[in-house]
Amino acid sequence: METRPPEMIARLVRALVPPASREHVLGDLQERYESPRQYLADALRALPFILVSRARRTTHPVGLLLAGSFLYWVVFWGNQQQSWVAALIPTLLTLFALGLRDVYRDVSPNWLRAVAVDMTIAATAVLMSQAFVSAAYPGLLLTRETLLVAFPFGFVLLFFARWQTPTGFYQSPVFSRSISMQELRTEIVGYEKTVQRAIRIEIGACVLVAAAFFVMLWGPAPFIAKVGIGFTSVAALFIMWFLYRHARVRPTPDTLGFAESIATYRAELERRRRLSMSFGWWYVMPLGIGFGLMVIGPQLQRPGSLPGAALSALILIAVCAVLVLLHREVARKTQQRIEQLGLVSERVQAE
Repeated sequence: METRPPEMIARLVRALVPPASREHVLGDLQERYESPRQYLADALRALPFILVSRARRTTHPVGLLLAGSFLYWVVFWGNQQQSWVAALIPTLLTLFALGLRDVYRDVSPNWLRAVAVDMTIAATAVLMSQAFVSAAYPGLLLTRETLLVAFPFGFVLLFFARWQTPTGFYQSPVFSRSISMQELRTEIVGYEKTVQRAIRIEIGACVLVAAAFFVMLWGPAPFIAKVGIGFTSVAALFIMWFLYRHARVRPTPDTLGFAESIATYRAELERRRRLSMSFGWWYVMPLGIGFGLMVIGPQLQRPGSLPGAALSALILIAVCAVLVLLHREVARKTQQRIEQLGLVSERVQAE
């Protein structure tokens, strides 16, 4: 009697199950194995629940809302298309493709390569949808300007955003009243590398945004839109300067003792907390003003466009508010860790 499924079926099921769930799911299926047909049927019945479970763990509702808003209003210019459906189709396809990539993410990926593959798959899905729409529903095609300018530029920005925060926001370690010097150094070094990497990527993105919007100034656009484009370019340069001047990591020397390392680390966390609390002033507001002038300004110049302009303004304000609230949450968690570090003592490890 067979005790394991045929190799072809086993490979198929292994490919269908997300890597993070693969080991225990395949183990359970193997224990219940009776026949190839039963094995495959069990796998297919369990797969939808596995995918939904993984999606709940890898998809943040607020992040999904922000990504959807960015794709619809900035990348696919929902307010500039002949029909709102024209921008909705590529937005949903992109979210689905990126969400599926997150579900099937390797346990320890090379993040640069992984994000590059993410964006390539999503871009391919969008282009294939446009090919289908052009044949079946030409009225739902994206405008030429959107496909040649906003689409590639927006996906480059989305690439930087996913590369910068591949696993979400920084989470404070679990509180322990005593830690060893080695554990403290591991936490400090890990935190510094994470922040340093994020700042470098953000500075690179700012350079790209400033250069791209400067080039866009020379293209055809209404005067108010050009003001917004120029303001956005200057805002990106300001944010780049601010990050370089105020947000770079100040490393904690590894020659310090336990108490001195704690004090220096807490001071760095406090500085980072203040940056998160003021995020709305030095990051969100400059870019928000630029995008507002660029997107809403031209709408107001068209007859009967007040409702659409008001909707765009509300969405922009909502997105800015969510970004500020997210960083307030980061500041809260950072403050929590600062307070915890004030209570810890050194645990001496046995030789």
